[in-house]
Amino acid sequence: VIALAFVLAAGLSFGVGRALGLGNTAVNSAIPAPLRGDDVFVESPDGIAKDNLSNIIESTGQGMVHVLAGGTSVGIGLVLTQSGKVLTSYQPAAGAAHLAAEYVFSGKTFTMKVIGVDPAVHLALLQMEGNNGRPFSTVTVGNSDTIVSSAAAIREKSYHVPGDILDTAVSTTGTAAGVSFDVGKLTSLNTKVTLGGLTWTGLMASSLASAQPPAIGGPLANPNGHVIGIIVGSSGSGLDAVGYAIPINWALSVATQLANGNP
Repeated sequence: VIALAFVLAAGLSFGVGRALGLGNTAVNSAIPAPLRGDDVFVESPDGIAKDNLSNIIESTGQGMVHVLAGGTSVGIGLVLTQSGKVLTSYQPAAGAAHLAAEYVFSGKTFTMKVIGVDPAVHLALLQMEGNNGRPFSTVTVGNSDTIVSSAAAIREKSYHVPGDILDTAVSTTGTAAGVSFDVGKLTSLNTKVTLGGLTWTGLMASSLASAQPPAIGGPLANPNGHVIGIIVGSSGSGLDAVGYAIPINWALSVATQLANGNP
């Protein structure tokens, strides 16, 4: 599925997590650690494309939000914790007012405040508020350090998956109630590239069959729908498009430092 847009019913995700019993349910506030072990994808008889799509909707799509400043969309945010910590490429000033997060699928909106900003990697950590102690829906993170071993394990499980390491850039714009998918393959785990006048090292590069550049701040997901990177830029177009992403392990380390008050 290439650059395929989906508009889903509001009932798919309500932005309040998947837990039903709220009584003594603990709401996790710690930045998640990368997934342990190999992230093995096993396809069903429906085929890899359909599985990849449904996995992304379940594991990543329900934790994606539009970041709003003064009611205007300024980027994509990924909800990392049930307590509502959001990692985004938007960099508000400390104490910025009128920030909000709108869940992509449900449209449910919550106010936000700034926890911290790391200008060196163009990431910020924000905090959603107003869910009355209930868990927020989150993305599911993978592990960017075990991508190669995971791909090898996948090839042992499924003859439909070639030797390439498959991934998908997930985008959304404005306040659209859906996402687009740019399916591709990982071409480098450690790329040096200049984007917007800033030279990056250690980025993942992916070839993407894309009609338009993937949205900055959007997640890069593996076939299980787990986030393995955050898009920070792209080059080329069409069959020659390349997307560049901060590995998720690096991004989670930044988020942890910001959560602890260490920019």
